Amino acid sequence: GMLNGGLPIPSARLGPAQVISSTVKTASGYFSTSALPAQTRVASTVSVAGATRVVAGAGANGAGASQTALQRKQMERLSDQLEGCEEAESIRRTDLAQQVGAQLEGMTDSDSTASPPPPTFEPWPGEEALIDDGFNPGTMFELTRRIREACQDMDQHQGGPAVVSPALLLMLLGKVEDLLHRRGLKALVEFPTPPGERIIVVGDLHGQLKDALWVLFRYGLPSESSGNIYLFNGDIADRGRFAVEIFVLTLGWMLVFPNAVFVNRGNHEDLLVNTSRCGGFYDECISKYPEHGRLVFEAFGRVFAALPLAYLFGPAGARILVVHGGIPRVPTQMIPALRHMSSRGPTVPMRTSTLAEVVVKDILWSDPQDRAGQDVSSRGGSLMSFGPDVTLKFCHDELIGLVVRSHEVPASGEGFAFMHHNRLCTVFSASNYKGIEQNSGAVLFITSADLAVGNLAKSVRPEVYYAPSLSQACKSAPEPPEELAESEQAKTPAARQQREASRRTEAARTEAASRLAVKQEDPAGKTIKDDNTQKVAEMVVAHKEDLWQALWEKDLGLRASPPRRSGFVTFDVWKDVCQVTLGQAVNWEAVGSMLGVVESFPPHRGAVDYNRFLHRFHVCLREDGCVRATWIENVLEMMVEKLMSLSLEELFAFFDQDRNGRLTIAELALAVKNLDAGLTPKQVRGLFLTFAVHCDEEVESSIEVEPFLSALVAAAGEEGQAEQSQHARAQSAWPQWAARYLRHLGREIWEGSEHDLLAQFKSFDADGSGLLEPAEFVKIMRALQARCKEPGTVVLPESSLLQLARLADFDSSGAVSYMEILLALQPKDTALGGRVRFDLFEQICATVWCNQEALLSAFHALDPDRTMMADAAMLTQALNGLNRTIGGSQGHRPLLPVQIEALVSHIQMDENGHVNYNAFLDAFHVIDCAG
Repeated sequence: GMLNGGLPIPSARLGPAQVISSTVKTASGYFSTSALPAQTRVASTVSVAGATRVVAGAGANGAGASQTALQRKQMERLSDQLEGCEEAESIRRTDLAQQVGAQLEGMTDSDSTASPPPPTFEPWPGEEALIDDGFNPGTMFELTRRIREACQDMDQHQGGPAVVSPALLLMLLGKVEDLLHRRGLKALVEFPTPPGERIIVVGDLHGQLKDALWVLFRYGLPSESSGNIYLFNGDIADRGRFAVEIFVLTLGWMLVFPNAVFVNRGNHEDLLVNTSRCGGFYDECISKYPEHGRLVFEAFGRVFAALPLAYLFGPAGARILVVHGGIPRVPTQMIPALRHMSSRGPTVPMRTSTLAEVVVKDILWSDPQDRAGQDVSSRGGSLMSFGPDVTLKFCHDELIGLVVRSHEVPASGEGFAFMHHNRLCTVFSASNYKGIEQNSGAVLFITSADLAVGNLAKSVRPEVYYAPSLSQACKSAPEPPEELAESEQAKTPAARQQREASRRTEAARTEAASRLAVKQEDPAGKTIKDDNTQKVAEMVVAHKEDLWQALWEKDLGLRASPPRRSGFVTFDVWKDVCQVTLGQAVNWEAVGSMLGVVESFPPHRGAVDYNRFLHRFHVCLREDGCVRATWIENVLEMMVEKLMSLSLEELFAFFDQDRNGRLTIAELALAVKNLDAGLTPKQVRGLFLTFAVHCDEEVESSIEVEPFLSALVAAAGEEGQAEQSQHARAQSAWPQWAARYLRHLGREIWEGSEHDLLAQFKSFDADGSGLLEPAEFVKIMRALQARCKEPGTVVLPESSLLQLARLADFDSSGAVSYMEILLALQPKDTALGGRVRFDLFEQICATVWCNQEALLSAFHALDPDRTMMADAAMLTQALNGLNRTIGGSQGHRPLLPVQIEALVSHIQMDENGHVNYNAFLDAFHVIDCAG
């Protein structure tokens, strides 16, 4: 509502006791102050025209350019929506992680519960001055230069090795922790008289070093002498790969100038969030400090816990409150709660039990909304959003002129946005966020002298920028702080202003060229589309069973007479199911268009093949990971080998208990239970749905037994996957002629119909025993051979066919069962077996992948010595801890003990029987099979 060309902004819906002016001037705008007591009102016009914009605007070049820009804008909005869903899912997972970690805390075989003494580190060459002399303007300026030079050739998206030693980093973090403790661990820092000459509020940086360096180049390094004050408003960590370096810069300069650098805590300054999928800071610490990454990570956590949550500048009535997220659900208790809050933890509880916990969570996570009142946030059910009436009443009650927050990319893409009658401002400083959004970044200038006399309007000015590439930002050297200036002339305000104006002119040219280059790199927006697709993939695999069940029940075929499932739903149904299951705040029509889920050709034009959609995304193992992809075959092989000796009648009766020729979920569950196959009820249902899609011409609530058995055999006997099973070892010893003959013969059967094989089996089972004697086996082979069209199939003499009968008798019973003839004839290149195996395998992989944060929390609780290594016992204990926690909250355990045992036994350990548990978790990842 800021740049509205003079149009009035509708007043917020307020309570009867509130009287708020809704008059709005023009594009220059102003803060509505009629809600404040008359004696505290101030001139509060904000000159938005003064919001300096120094980058070249992007004009439309014709209709094609306009359409492309519109599509990109839609992708950017979709990216923000999906990020909100990602954070909501991460909140749920971090909550589970807190529960698992608490359950296992102290459950260790370690002889002592005390933490081991920290290791001794040596500084790297060039760091001796900082270690010996401490942090002063000269040593910190040199460290800033070293960081710029070290990172200049690194990939801004992939990161690189550490550029400061663990010795220096841990010393810095320890000193910062001491400084914050000396300040009393205040949650609210108040400055009735604003410090310095100006305060530069920097919003989210999210590990984007290029933006941090560009801000320091553009506006100068911090300086107490010149009054150049910085307030970093949280979310330095996560997403980007250079958060460590940004923390070194911000916290290092804080040690040098404790009255010129301040840091607020954001929702991403949280150790559990850092380990989540919307995080990344834990991985950054581990990758940069492989041996001591956890020690470094936990040292950061102690600093996070000590950071303030809010800053309050200026006199009553014109005060500016700076928080990361926003106003809590208990606005009237926010300021008192913060003033009395003395301690916080490195992780913010998602399950709140005290007023202080509610205030902390909301300050870090809440968002503004256009509608009045308070609502559930799009980020998740336990979070909230607040409307303009909440902001205006809060400002009225607390004599605040403006609330400044960060936490999200403004919809305008300008890096800042005024809302709620211009009483709330969002500042976001990570330009071209994540390398895909092409948004501008911004900082907010607060002129201390103007604010000190209550001139709020004149004191506030946003400034927009667009940081160039990391390489270019590293080459742009900031000038030394005034404390290092060599002449008195250089310290005068006029000289400083002239130098800054010169830097801004230089920066404007660089930024315009950089923005153009970024747009030309990816004019069609492929990068952001790929990123959005990956986010959707992760959402789908986390809720695949729920999606399948909902879509299954709304199948288009159920409208027919008689009703038979077709595997298709209408696009509207698909959108509704995704909205309910995956996220209300996402434009699922845009997602459907992005993924191309709608059929273009008859007979299902306009509908969605939901099986194809769900099978597009999978959790699988990395090829170079430490978990071997063979452990799932144990389940399938065991099922097949237990069924191998059954006669035809016994086999069919085992599955088809009501003898109607079809298999239901209940019948499969009973059969699996009787086999003691080691599958949970949820996994049995998933297995049935998999077979239903792959085995039946019509997707129905029951499936034919014959194709089910064929698929089961195919899954257990896939080549290269089951070499250790009984039948696989026997087949590997077969003569070459026998293997080749049965392969040719089997392909004809498997590409035709299992009904033919079953009919032949019954017709040649002369005694009706349900088993084929050798002579009966010879007859069925001749019959199959006679109708085989496969070229190269030779006619074998009876002696050879009798030898085949002996080979196919895997259990050496003297007769060949139906399962054995299926195994003998199964060609190794059938796709069916791979698909069934893959889907069943994924159910267990997904359990690990979906709960990585909880498992990492369990490993940390069980590893007090911070070795980052786990043996089989610790892995089992962590998985059992996850099982108990989920079982207690959801009523079922996702993994059976036999599955945990099998999974652990197939992890590749080192010579000491250990595996890096970070590598174990990293072995599971999500893929897009259409990508």
